Amino acid sequence: MLLQIILFIFPWKIRKILLCKFCKFKIGSGSKIGFSIICAREVMIGNNSHIGHLTYCKDIDRLVIGDNSGIGNNVKITGFSINSPLVKLHGHFSHIFDRKCELVIGNHVGITSNHYFDCNGGIYIGDYAQIAGLDSIFMTHSIDLSNCRQDAEPIRIGRYTFVGARVTLLKGSEIANCCVVGAGAVVGKKFKTDYMLVGGVPAKEIKSVKGYNFFERKEGFVK
Repeated sequence: MLLQIILFIFPWKIRKILLCKFCKFKIGSGSKIGFSIICAREVMIGNNSHIGHLTYCKDIDRLVIGDNSGIGNNVKITGFSINSPLVKLHGHFSHIFDRKCELVIGNHVGITSNHYFDCNGGIYIGDYAQIAGLDSIFMTHSIDLSNCRQDAEPIRIGRYTFVGARVTLLKGSEIANCCVVGAGAVVGKKFKTDYMLVGGVPAKEIKSVKGYNFFERKEGFVK
């Protein structure tokens, strides 16, 4: 973290070289990181992608961003690495042998500003998906009350799916391809049907959205 703060004094072209050399980042052509701190054990950013300003990624194992994708400003990405001393000390998630603490974003994905991603169980966002609006929460872990222990499960967002503002996605939730998640929805289960509007508290399938031009885009950016 301290090294990355010091590197802010350099222009991006030099900072990119130093991040790749000293922090082992892999950053593709045309990609850029703003004044943000990325503390992940592995960082892989494709071509023509970006991370905005004041975004903070803390103690995850992998951050993967595909080509032509973007993360906005003031996004919080948190987790406890599988190798974290705190995890080993307190025994969190010790019953999950294949846990992956990571955020994996596909190609042509847009994530706007002021969202929160808890990556303890892994978050996977498919190509051309859009996390829109503000203040959505992706929460992959919680306390398992029946067994009195910390538990985690992945969250998966399908290709071309649109997630509106202030949506809460809980551990184990899943949205199929080409779906719309309405603003303010609370998603706590798997929705397997493509081309559905999902909304409400708790979220449920509302109607088909098949035929929307949004699902036929050839590039992620919406003019």
